[in-house]
Formats: sequence, structure tokens, C-alpha cells
Amino acid sequence: MEEIKKQKRMKFLVELAVLASMLLMWFCPVGLNSYHRFETDTLHYVRAEVLEILSEELEDSSLGTGQQLGAQELLVRLADGEEVYLTNYLTETHNVLTEEGTKIIVCADVPENAAPYYTVYNYDRSGAIAGLIVCFILCMIVIGKRKGADACLAILFSLLFILRVLLPALYNGHSAIVMGLVTALLTTAVTLVLLHGPTKQCLLGIGATLLGELAACVLFAVASSQFHLTGFQTDEAEGLLLIVQGTGLDIRTLLFAGIMISSVGAVMDVAVSILSALREVAIAAKAPTPGMLFRSGMNLGQDMIGTMSNTLIFAFTGGALATMMVFCSYGIQFHQLLSSDFLAVELAQGLCSTAAVILSVPVAAVMGAVFYGKNRKH
Repeated sequence: MEEIKKQKRMKFLVELAVLASMLLMWFCPVGLNSYHRFETDTLHYVRAEVLEILSEELEDSSLGTGQQLGAQELLVRLADGEEVYLTNYLTETHNVLTEEGTKIIVCADVPENAAPYYTVYNYDRSGAIAGLIVCFILCMIVIGKRKGADACLAILFSLLFILRVLLPALYNGHSAIVMGLVTALLTTAVTLVLLHGPTKQCLLGIGATLLGELAACVLFAVASSQFHLTGFQTDEAEGLLLIVQGTGLDIRTLLFAGIMISSVGAVMDVAVSILSALREVAIAAKAPTPGMLFRSGMNLGQDMIGTMSNTLIFAFTGGALATMMVFCSYGIQFHQLLSSDFLAVELAQGLCSTAAVILSVPVAAVMGAVFYGKNRKH
């Protein structure tokens, strides 16, 4: 009983420490380099509501997309109460069809010594996004109880760390490999400590996850060498080159950070699942041996490999689906596609991340078998 109370106190202290670190990141983020590609001092994006549609000339799209094209003359009220008139142009690629009461975001260009100019930027999605986030948090808490709340806290910590520490550090020219490893280590440690407490199983999970991440980095380094990937093959390379001139961003290692961040969740999931299962097997077995536990861990991992690998491959495919459709329209040839920069980057990232998940299975099985086979009381 006393041990359980001690564990609860430790977990509460961990939660307080994570909250304190989140507040520190929020109020004291890593300083961001002042370089900007575009000067936007006169541009402001403000929330607004459509009060009245004064006139509109719309027609159905000739492409059969179901959209209406044309223009609307609108009277809108900005967030500060000011009412302005603007023209809302609707095209195939920018189609923000409004009606009275529609919440929108207005781009206000207010240069000095000139009349302001207002355009419709997009729908105001802040309310819908907030509602979706609330539903997600409620599902986590209702179903997961205390662990669901801790999982939400871990997700929020990871997001804050990426936005307030990782991105500014990379933008300022810090090593992408070092920052990627720090991100993987810290987010994994915080997540597992919040969910399991500062236990030996937590340390095993962190170790197995980091070994899987290192495997992904080694494989990606080999693939990058064979595929001749330098970081300049991405669609954003031109923009990144401009950033390099003003900030010292290291493009060559940026892909490594992407690999580590994109695969850490799946690797952690597999490693922790196998370790948790081996712990239960060790508790249920009368005389568990390391060999028996290793075989059990491998059997569990083999069942998980197929689904987890599909998850990563389909995630990368889904993100590149629009690009692949454009390639189809170009009539691209097989050898042309096979040697394209796009496919090389996607294959390297997808296969190396998936390989990290696969390699984490024997790593977690060995660690669990050695520890639980000799420490059954734990």
C-alpha cells in the first residue's frame, strides 16, 4: 500500500515537472533569427464576419468540380468592429464561397500613405479546430482515464517542444541530427514517464526506442549515400537556400531530423507494447527463462510488424498522393519515376522509418527477455 502511494506521489511530481517545463517553453522559447524572406509589416490577417452579400456573379465550374466561380461583393465586420467592403474572387484553386454570417479571415494590407486593401484569405476554421481538439481530449480522458489525461499532456509537451524549441533551433542553424536525437529522446522519455512512471520498464522502453531511432539514422545515412540525397532534392529546396543565406540552416542534415521525428511514435509503440507483453508473460509464467521470453517477444513482434509497417507506408503514400496523380498526368516513364528526386526521398524516408520499426522488435525482445527473465519479481 505504501509503495502504491509512493508511486502516485512520484507520478504527480512528474506531471508538475512537465507542466512547469511546458510553461517555461511557452514563455521563454528559443530565440528565433530575425531573418524573413518577405516583409509583412503592412499585412494583417484578422477575423471577420460577412454581414451582407451586396451582389454576386457566379456560375458552375466547367470542369465539373461542383464549385461555383465568379465574384462576390461583400460587406464584412472586422474583429475590431470596423465594417469594410471587399470583393471576393472565386477560382478553382481559391474558392471561399460565403453567405451572410460566414466567419472568414481577411487579409488587410495597410501601407503607409495609401488606402487599405482587403481580400478574403480563407474560412475562419478556429472554432471547428477547437471543437475537434476538445472532442479528441474528451475521448482520451473518458476512455483512457488518468492515463488518457497523461497522454494528452505528453502530446501537448511534444507539440510545444517542436514549435518552441526544435523549429527555432533548426532555423538558427543548430545541428539537425543533434536536435532530432534530443527531440526523440525527450519526447519519448516524457511520454513513457507520464504513462508508466519513473520505473525500470520505462527505462527499457526509452532504450529500445532510441536504439530503433539510431537504426533508422544509420539506414538513412546508407540510403542517402546510395541515392545521392543531399537535402536539396525537396520541393522546398529553393526556399531553404534563401533561408540558409540569412540563418545558417543546415539543409544537408534536415532530412535526418525528419526521419527521427516521423518514426519515433511507431517505434515507441512497438517497443513499449512488446515490453509490456513480456512483463505480463513473465508474471503469468511459473519459471520464465530469457529464451522463452525472447521467443514470445519475437512472436508478438512478428504479428505487429505487418500492420505497423503498413501504417507507415500508407502514411507516406497518403501524403504524396496528390503528387503521384500529377505524375500520372505527365505520362512519366518508369525509369524516369524510379530515378526522380521525389521518389528517392519518399522511399528513403518511408523504408528507413519502417525498417526502424521492424528492428525495434528484436531489440525490445532481447531487452525484455534479459530483464524480466532474471528479475521476475519486477
